[in-house]
Amino acid sequence: MHTKEGHLGGGERADGRAATSPTDGDELDQAARIAYTLYGLRGRLDRLPGETDLNFRLRTADGERYVFKLHAPDTDPAELELQDAVLLHLAEQDNPPPAPRVVRARDGRSAVRTPWAGSERTARMLTWVSGHPWAEVTPTVERLRDLGRHVAIVDRALGDFTHPAMRRELLWNLTSAPRVAAFAPQVADRLRPLVLEVFDRYRDHVLPRIAALPHQVIHNDANELNILVDDAGGVAGLIDFGDVAWNPRICGLAVAGAYAMQGHADPLGEVLPLVAGYDEVSPLQPAELEVLFDLMRTRLAISVCMSAHQHAKDPANDYLLISQHGVTQALRRLAGTSSDLAHFRLRDAVGFEANPRARAVRRHFESGAADPMSVLGEDVGTARTVTLGWNDAPFDVAQPADPAVASAWVRDHVTRAGAAFALGPYGEDRQTHQARQSDESGGHRRSVHLGCDLYADAGSSVRCPLPGVVHAVAADPAGTVVLEHRTEDGVPFWTLYRHLDPVSIARLVPGFELEAGDELGTLGDEEHPGGRPPHLHLQLLTHLLGFGAAFPGAGPAEEADLWMSVSADPNLFLGREAGVATRPRRDAAGIAARRRTNFSRAMSISYREPLHIVRGEGAYLFDASGRSWLDLVNNVCHVGHCHPRVVAAAHRQATRLNTNTRYLHESVVDYSRRLVQLLPDPLRVCFFVNSGSEANDLALRLAMAHTGAVDTLVLDHAYHGHLSSQVALSPYKFNRAGGRGRPDTTHVCELPDPYRGRLRAGQDDDLGPRYADSVAERLFALNAAGRRPAAFFAESLQSCGGQVVYPGGYLSSAFEHVRKAGGLCVADEVQVGLGRVGRHVWGFELQGVVPDIVTMGKPLGNGHPLAAVVTTPEVAQSFVTGMEWFNTFGGNPVSAEVGLAVLDVMRDEGLQAHARRRGDQLLNGLRRLQERHPLIGDVRGEGLFLGVELSLEDRRPATAQAAAVKEAAKARGVLLSTDGPDDNVLKIKPPLVLTAADCELFLDVLADALAEVEQSV
Repeated sequence: MHTKEGHLGGGERADGRAATSPTDGDELDQAARIAYTLYGLRGRLDRLPGETDLNFRLRTADGERYVFKLHAPDTDPAELELQDAVLLHLAEQDNPPPAPRVVRARDGRSAVRTPWAGSERTARMLTWVSGHPWAEVTPTVERLRDLGRHVAIVDRALGDFTHPAMRRELLWNLTSAPRVAAFAPQVADRLRPLVLEVFDRYRDHVLPRIAALPHQVIHNDANELNILVDDAGGVAGLIDFGDVAWNPRICGLAVAGAYAMQGHADPLGEVLPLVAGYDEVSPLQPAELEVLFDLMRTRLAISVCMSAHQHAKDPANDYLLISQHGVTQALRRLAGTSSDLAHFRLRDAVGFEANPRARAVRRHFESGAADPMSVLGEDVGTARTVTLGWNDAPFDVAQPADPAVASAWVRDHVTRAGAAFALGPYGEDRQTHQARQSDESGGHRRSVHLGCDLYADAGSSVRCPLPGVVHAVAADPAGTVVLEHRTEDGVPFWTLYRHLDPVSIARLVPGFELEAGDELGTLGDEEHPGGRPPHLHLQLLTHLLGFGAAFPGAGPAEEADLWMSVSADPNLFLGREAGVATRPRRDAAGIAARRRTNFSRAMSISYREPLHIVRGEGAYLFDASGRSWLDLVNNVCHVGHCHPRVVAAAHRQATRLNTNTRYLHESVVDYSRRLVQLLPDPLRVCFFVNSGSEANDLALRLAMAHTGAVDTLVLDHAYHGHLSSQVALSPYKFNRAGGRGRPDTTHVCELPDPYRGRLRAGQDDDLGPRYADSVAERLFALNAAGRRPAAFFAESLQSCGGQVVYPGGYLSSAFEHVRKAGGLCVADEVQVGLGRVGRHVWGFELQGVVPDIVTMGKPLGNGHPLAAVVTTPEVAQSFVTGMEWFNTFGGNPVSAEVGLAVLDVMRDEGLQAHARRRGDQLLNGLRRLQERHPLIGDVRGEGLFLGVELSLEDRRPATAQAAAVKEAAKARGVLLSTDGPDDNVLKIKPPLVLTAADCELFLDVLADALAEVEQSV
């Protein structure tokens, strides 16, 4: 807790106690009269803490709560106007952040002067924000991330806010550090050096940069009492806007971080999720990250100085010093921390490369500007060495000096954590580092090997690979030399050599210049820890972080990206053709965190607790723990995950040739013939692309080229792909969140949904033709406007729109209307094609129609990016306009061989008939469940393309229940997804190799999941 005014609604006493007086009862009565007179609010008043302001909680009879404030007589009205303006601005946002709202007086004013105890005070009324102070909860990673998001949401909302009083020069502003530094002599002797060091760093590093940073009005006081959390532990909002001011934007986050880091062994590490959460909402600029750590420390130093200053004015109030425990502890723990390392940790936390100069170092080698020589002299060839690679990568090399010893140590090293640490990555000694790394079970977290270990005979000559200057030499604990080098642009980098004979490097001193090829020393012959034979440990360093010769040889696995940026791949100067690097192993939390920083937030992930899937086989997925999951979602892996014949075909062709279709190759020709054999006449001209979205985009171009028209008809809730042209054809996208509405050239026809549509099965007759009247109506309107259609796009069975099976006669009637109007008919088989529907190869065959264009995607490649468009010769001829069509990867030999293997598996394993049998089994079982579970409103589908629509009374969508059933099934090892306009349809579209036993397992799991959800309802 800090000691400035401002907690809750204003002015906490320095000792944290509510102000009291013999006339408290009279004050409450008088305050109640003022509240009613000015605001018309009557209720119970309770006094809240306040040093100079009088603050009350007002509870009305109907349960509404407010904060009633009577500000001190000398309060600057402009400051109150600023606070109210900020709160009113926040309230006017489209999605207002949680914060107090200004309650206007009866006469419309937000602040009213009123008589009080012989003078005047300013009255203000704010809404009450429910919640508990942050100080009362445990700051979990997700809670810290949530806090960062909330601070960013407020900052983003205030980004365009201005006010005449916003440029307030508060002592608590971080930009006031030079003024507050004048109080440093009042700080206790043991703390003063820490505080002065922070202010010196502010002067030298922050001050020259701060003017160029983005500025705006910020909350400026996200401390542990101004952050509220709800009963579930989520952040409920920020209160107390008494310190709002125009500042560098990053200062608000720095304040939040300074308070959140208190009480933790690794203060900066604690707040990295906070910073990442902020960045998710309001991306941080590299220049802001460069000063963020120093600003957090500055806030701590300001707090210490302000406390000392206030205590000097009130020496009897020792609470002013006691309340500083968390601040001073954090300052001490951060003392000696490398500001550069802190900067790199912050950059890494939000997804930038940790060291911004590392790229220049890599470019120096990769561009050929560097011409490194051999590190181990000509007398030591690769046949006599064994290499332990960068990031724990063992490589098998022939005839090591002592194969038994070397190989045993390599195997041992990659399973032990931190064996190469000389110092911990944060500057601690080995004992402190090991204590910090201990987890709850008492073990040690994994580390990654940062350098490269070359095993050779003792006494082997070790040479300088590049011109350089000796930076550091250390005989103990293992002979180490660090050389400094420069890129062409003058960027420094270093090479480190460890386990040299101390005698051989005795002549080297810092500043000693070496040329490429000069001998550094010889390989030592001392016995190394763990019984390792003689070896040279090499590192290429893009920054020394103050370690010098003690630079660590390993780093914590959870920060592998950071340490591999600072200690780069040494193969840049070794030049081994096989390389010496492997990727770091990431756990589920690490993968999720990196997705958040380097993937768009527009990309979703399945399930509340995401799965870390590492393997697939048949209809099952396997997670990192080895648990199996029955996959009823993945229609991409059509013939089963990792089908051996498909994998073998891809591997076999990839080892021979992979090029484009401008060369003659039999594979793509054979594949085109096999596809044509599966399609009805006159469909016989093939185009090959990489995805269903590309296929539909090409189909649209073909239709426009053939008809000369641009208008397209689609079904409501349809989804045809993620390209711009296909989002424009997808009401599922353009009519939902983030969509821009229907384009003028897209015309949406009624979805023929026999369950929830206008016409319903069992109630209305001739559903198909009557639903197709909607197509005729759109065509009539087009004609009246002097326009005509290019195409009618329809999935053969609608997938994302809710697994809808069209009523009989729908497509035939719709196609007839479209063709009479001069348009083409496109069947989108990306989701349902290639035997999934069981009774036919293609979904459109269920309706007895032949499209003009068929698009295919997901099932063709069984996970390989392969898609196709097949059309008639007439349509294809219209596309020959003189403009060449070419797709670099479409139809390449590897893709063609994969496609052929999928067709072979479909034929040889009888998977189309199998899909029909398993689909019938599931449909029958689902309909039995429907009789017992009222949540199941409809069961529908063909083959292994099924939907279970969950409904409440009057067929209202059971959206929340569908989500709960999905999660309940997942908890039992079965993966489902939900979709449809209201996200209330369980989608069942598994690999076609689903077995009868798998079907029974799913039906049992679904029964249990439904019972669980229905019981909770």
